[in-house]
Amino acid sequence: MDVSMAPEGHVLLILPPGETVTGPMAAAAHDEVARLAGSEKLPMLLVLTGVEAVTRDARSVFSNARSLAAVAVVGVTPVDRVIANFLLGGAVQPCPTRYFSNEQDALEWLQRKNVA
Repeated sequence: MDVSMAPEGHVLLILPPGETVTGPMAAAAHDEVARLAGSEKLPMLLVLTGVEAVTRDARSVFSNARSLAAVAVVGVTPVDRVIANFLLGGAVQPCPTRYFSNEQDALEWLQRKNVA
């Protein structure tokens, strides 16, 4: 997984296309996001295009992220939407979270949330 800070001030998390995202993978990403955020809550753009699957353990890790102000999830295929629904369908999300099929729409939403 690729975790970085975008120039616009949000965290960018790109899940690996063609792979199953596991609990340990999600935990490593979570730790890196927490390191980048420090004591702040940051917005995040989560790109899951082409991911094969997300395990329940990974979903649990993602739903417990407390260092995020808002999450825009981006995917482009019907399968991406199904995976996003699974990812977001567990516990109540700790911050505003929404699925988009277009990255520009996702970034505009983060800006409207006054967090990007």
